Formats: sequence, C-alpha cells, structure tokens
Amino acid sequence: MKERELIEKLKNEMGDLLDGLQVVEIRTDAPLGRGKHPLRADLLATVRVGNKSKELVFEVKHRGYPRELEEGVLALRKLTENVPELVPVLVVPFISETGRRQVRDRGINYIDLSGNVYIAFDNVLIHKTSTGNEYTHKKEGINVFSDKASLIVRELLSEPQEYHTVRALAENASVSVGWASEVLHELEERGYLDRKPRRGCRIRRMENLLDDWTDQYNFLGKNRVRSFFINAVSLDEMLDLLKDSGVSQQVEYAMTVHAGAHLVAPFVQYNECHLYVGGRRDFERQVDNLVGALQLTEPHAGGNFHVAKPYYEHGAFHGIRIIEGLKVASDLQLYLDLAGFPIRGTEQAEKILEHSGLRDSNSW
Repeated sequence: MKERELIEKLKNEMGDLLDGLQVVEIRTDAPLGRGKHPLRADLLATVRVGNKSKELVFEVKHRGYPRELEEGVLALRKLTENVPELVPVLVVPFISETGRRQVRDRGINYIDLSGNVYIAFDNVLIHKTSTGNEYTHKKEGINVFSDKASLIVRELLSEPQEYHTVRALAENASVSVGWASEVLHELEERGYLDRKPRRGCRIRRMENLLDDWTDQYNFLGKNRVRSFFINAVSLDEMLDLLKDSGVSQQVEYAMTVHAGAHLVAPFVQYNECHLYVGGRRDFERQVDNLVGALQLTEPHAGGNFHVAKPYYEHGAFHGIRIIEGLKVASDLQLYLDLAGFPIRGTEQAEKILEHSGLRDSNSW
C-alpha cells in the first residue's frame, strides 16, 4: 500500500482508531513552524480531551520493517524537536510485537492499520492489540521466507555472528549467485542485513526478523499433516520405537515441534510426536515405510504420531542433526514450528530461542 493511500485510510478511520477522543481537525502535508522551508508533517490532527485540545503529528511509512520504523522514529523526533507539546505517532500497515515494543521504548506512539494502537499523553492511554496482519497478502519484492529464498536466510542464521560472502552463501545453499544477491538485497531493504566491505554480510535485528517470519508461517497452516496412532504411552517410548525401527536409511525425516524440542531444550511435557518426511522424494512411499516399521494405524480422528509433508521442502531439512540417534530439525525450524503451535508452543519456542543463540541487541 502506498503512503498516500495509507494517509487517506488513516483520515477515514481516525475516529475509530482514536477511540474516545474527539477529532476536531485533520490536515495533511501540514507545515510545522514558519520560514521558507518549514518541516512538513504527513498529517496533523487536533483532538479534544475534555476541555483541552492536543495536536498529534503523524509520520506515515508504507511498510513496518525495521528500516521504516527507524526512519519514522527519527523523522518524528525531528518534527517534535522544537515543538515538544506535539504527540508523535508513527503509522504503518502492520507492526510486529517486537517492533511495537521498540517504538514504545523510544518514546513514540504508533498506529497500524491492522488494529494495533498505542497513544499515550497527559492522562490519555489508548492501547489496542490485534493478532491479525491484514496486509500479509500484499507482497512487495522477493518473499525472503519462501522455500528457496529462506535457504539464504538459514545460512546467515546458522552462524549469525559471522560475516558471509555472497558466493559462499550461494554455494552452501546450492543456489545461483544472482539469486543469492537478490535475496540479500531484499533483506537489506527491510533493514535485516549488516554489510562490511571486503568482509561480507550478516543478519541484524534477528528478533524482528523472526517476528516477520512467524507472521507469515505457522506449522499447522502451511504443512500437510497425516495423523496416526502408535502403540506407545509416552513421547520417550515413541522416540525409542522410532530409533529401534531402523527406518533412517529408508526415510528422509526430521523430528520437529515438541518431539524435536524434547531432544534439544526440553521444557513442555507433550505426549505426541511430530516429524517431517521429505516431500521431494516419494512422500507416500516413505510414509508407508514408517507405517510398516512402527506398526502405525490410522484412527478415525486424532492420533498421537503426526507425519508432515513440509511446506519448506528444502528448508525444513537445512541444518538437521543427529541427537540421541534421531534426526532433528534445526533450532531455527523448531522455533518457527513451535511459535504458532496452539498447545504450549510459545513457551517451548522461547526455550529453543534461548538455547539457539538467535538473539541480538536489536539496536537501531
């Protein structure tokens, strides 16, 4: 969505977004101060609180990625530098939870047109949250979280503190140098890339990046899952049966969700097993091998052993490792799968994040 469209939408919805405040006047491209070249605000709104009036100054950005958030915060600081009584408000189509926190920490209010609002001044506090992003379907540029593009992101995150050359990333991800360059350019445009001459590039703002990723992906929504029943009481018993079955040579698999987390950073007790089976080869034949080796049965409903054909046909198996004799998805994939999982996924995802080292200072 273009900025002028956002401004029009903001004007039309101002009364609902500023719930409880009377909007007296709205001006667009409004000058602040006098002189030949005054600073200009995207939008200036006068609101009434009781018998008093207050002016809100808005900076509008067409995306809510870190680069735009940083630019918006700096612009609002400049706009209010000599007029401290103005209330600064950043407007974007959608802002992630991490982004919201970072903007608030810098003393800036925000409105996103997906329903997240934070306005605080004097004795006024408007704080609304929305779980949905109404703008996920409006893609711009490369989708860096598609299967093939995500291989570059996964390579960067496999050694997040190291700098990587484009050629090395392309070679390790088995993609062309041209494609790797396009993905890196989009990451840089979003504010997720740190480049150094002669050293290469590395990921920055990992927490924002992971928020952006999980906003577009969740395990149950993206993967095709078949559920079975295995004759085992506990997850440990299921894992022992899988380990003893000898299917590793016949089946391309990777443990994920709580079963994978149980082998990496156990926190949640969950007696069901999830694993990926490779979709690039004959998925159904590999599932049949699992069914025969583990004597799985297909229940009318439910089940305790779940086999997923991965949305990330390549990415789901990037960085798999052997733990206690079983193939386990990478920490990154475990985090992505758990973050939106409905049964205690968020708690376990946080433990994986702590274990993985995929955190940084997120400084701007």
